[in-house]
Amino acid sequence: GPSAIGAGLLFVVFVAVALGRWALQLVGAGRRRSAQTCWLSLHRIGPCARIGGMSRRPFDRLSREVLVDNAWHRYCLDRYVQADGSEGVYYYVDMPGSCGSIPVFDDGSTVLLRVHRYLLGGEFWEFPIGGMKAGEEPLDVAKKELLEEAGMTASEWIPIGKFAPYKGVSNEVCHYWIARGLTESEQMLEPSEQISVHRMPMDEARAKLVDQECSDGQSLSGLVLLDRWLARGNSL
Repeated sequence: GPSAIGAGLLFVVFVAVALGRWALQLVGAGRRRSAQTCWLSLHRIGPCARIGGMSRRPFDRLSREVLVDNAWHRYCLDRYVQADGSEGVYYYVDMPGSCGSIPVFDDGSTVLLRVHRYLLGGEFWEFPIGGMKAGEEPLDVAKKELLEEAGMTASEWIPIGKFAPYKGVSNEVCHYWIARGLTESEQMLEPSEQISVHRMPMDEARAKLVDQECSDGQSLSGLVLLDRWLARGNSL
């Protein structure tokens, strides 16, 4: 009768409502899991997180901002992926590089420069060395610095290696050569430079570089690269 039909309709409505609520709960749970997975991908997954379908691996650069810019270097702020997948920031000096040379005459003697360093307020024994500008080639800069600072040219350039002078602060790489077949000329100093040239035996040069109260790190590294080159069976 009518009462039975009404009861049936009420049962159908009740079931439909219950099923609808259950479906909504499933959808909500799925969305929460999806949101949680996305958060973990953004902040916690290490080896390879994904954002917008693109992989992010540890130490991938996310962005770069130049804070200070001049002819010699840029002070930058990078945002990058850290080892645990989280986002980190890194402030550093972006430099094209630097180049040094160890001049060697036919008799085995060398040249050191006595250089006044403004930032440290004193004079240092150094090999000829100078910074690169964007777009310059390392060997071209090494030749230019030998001429300008030491007043010399060389007919033979032997690469002996490179090193990172201060890898936690800058991405600079310093390149080194042995310069042979030397011809003496005139210095071409800039107004900011005060440099005198001193020829001496290699052993004396070693002692001056090592024994000074505050040594020039780039010149000491040049000695290390020279010793490695000699240890490989080469000779001056």
